[in-house]
Order: sequence, then C-alpha cells, then structure tokens
Amino acid sequence: MTKTKAPAAPRLITPRRIALATVAGISVTHSYGVQDMFVGKAYAETASKAEAGEGGEAGEAGVVLSEGPAGFLTKLGYFEGTYRIAASLYLSGARDGAKAHLEESHHAFYEDIEDSLAEYKAIGFAREAEVFLAAVNEDKGNVAVTEAYDALMTAIDGNIISASPSGYDRLMSVHELIKLAAAEYEGGVTEGAVDIVIEYRDSWGFYETARARAERLARGTDVSLAKAGADVLAQLEGVEALYPSLTSDTAAVDASQLSVAAGWAEIIALRLK
Repeated sequence: MTKTKAPAAPRLITPRRIALATVAGISVTHSYGVQDMFVGKAYAETASKAEAGEGGEAGEAGVVLSEGPAGFLTKLGYFEGTYRIAASLYLSGARDGAKAHLEESHHAFYEDIEDSLAEYKAIGFAREAEVFLAAVNEDKGNVAVTEAYDALMTAIDGNIISASPSGYDRLMSVHELIKLAAAEYEGGVTEGAVDIVIEYRDSWGFYETARARAERLARGTDVSLAKAGADVLAQLEGVEALYPSLTSDTAAVDASQLSVAAGWAEIIALRLK
C-alpha cells in the first residue's frame, strides 16, 4: 500500500527507532511467527524511506527520549500504542485498517527493544505479540483478538515492573508519550484535515497509552503517585475530542492542549524527583 506523505522533518532523536510491524499478506498464507517480524521490518523500512525520504517521518521531530527506566517505559509505549490502535480498529469493524496499520507502522519492531529488555532482565512479550498479530492478520474474530490483546497488555505491564521505575520515571515517560502524541498530530493533521492517517492514528496511540498509564497511577495506593496521575488526567481532560475516530478524515484545527499537557506532565514528574 503506498501513501502520500508530507515533506519529511528531522527523525525522532533516539538510539534506535522502536517498532514492530507485520506484513498482512504473509500472515494469511501461513502461521505468523517471530521470523516474520523481521520480514515486516524490512518491508516497513523500505516503504518508510520511499514515502518519507531519509529525513524521516513528519511527526515526532525533536522529541528526545530519556535515558534509563523512563526511556525504557517510553519505548514500551511505542509497542503499546501500536497494539492499541490495531485492536481499536479491528474491534470497531475496521479490520482491514487494523491489518494495514500493522503492515505500515514502524513503531514496533521487536528486535529493536531486545537489548533494553535484556538490560532490565525483563521477560519480554514476543509470544504474546505473536499471538495478537496472528489473531488480527488471520482474522480470528473479536473474541480472539480481545483475549490476545488483553494478554499482551498484561505482558507489557510485567516488563515495566522489571525496570523498577521510580515515580519520576513513570511520569517522565507519560510526559514523553504525550509529547510524541502532539508531534504526530502536527505531522498528520493540517488545518483540521487528516492528511497522513498513520500519524494521526499514532498520535492517538501515544495519547491513549499515556492516559491509561496515568489512570493506573491515579487508582494506585501510593498517595503521591495517585495525585500525580490524577493531575495528569486533569490536564488530558477533553483531549479525546481531538480524535473523532481512528477512521475520520477530519480532526481538530487546534491541538495545542496536547503540548500544554505534555509540559504539565513534566512539571508533575519533577515534583516527584
């Protein structure tokens, strides 16, 4: 599938771009395995270069990931966001859209996070990802996709715990995810028109991952973290209106609330340092 992209902006500043995508055509002809992830990586990287040029994607420009546990949590967020998008599309009836997003995305190549997983002695989530990808790409139905998605989200949460992140680390990662959401929105939406669908969807994936993580903190038993999570949620209130649906051709003209929320999330994180 070819797409027309806007002029490229500087690529995200990170040791390696994090991603895990699939080739939908492969999965419908045989059982999907980890080896196919690497075929998907080659496909997506080739497509990405053809569409965006060596300068990279229009969104994400200038977003720098933290070092240490905070950065690791953000890298996991790339995967979580991608899976959230695919699951949401599939379960809302846009099954072809879910497959296409996995095929085109370059935000979730498992091999790119293996070193970080090893550094934190994390268990990984390759098997759970494989089951989820197969459920979507082989069109196994809503029940199978939901079950695989829930298991995958649980597995990713387990890897977060492996890094023993501090409250500051958790909130800094939320800040980075919201900042990425703002950058992707800017890259994908022009004057209220969704010009680059994948970037608009990536923006939602980053936002929804940040929101879900803040919500979990707000529900926790640690008083300071619960307050921090609630404070971030207050800043995100109303942001969902920026995303009418993942298949919408139109969006908001003014998405500045994302940048404002990212700034406040950083301030909230610094209070915990």
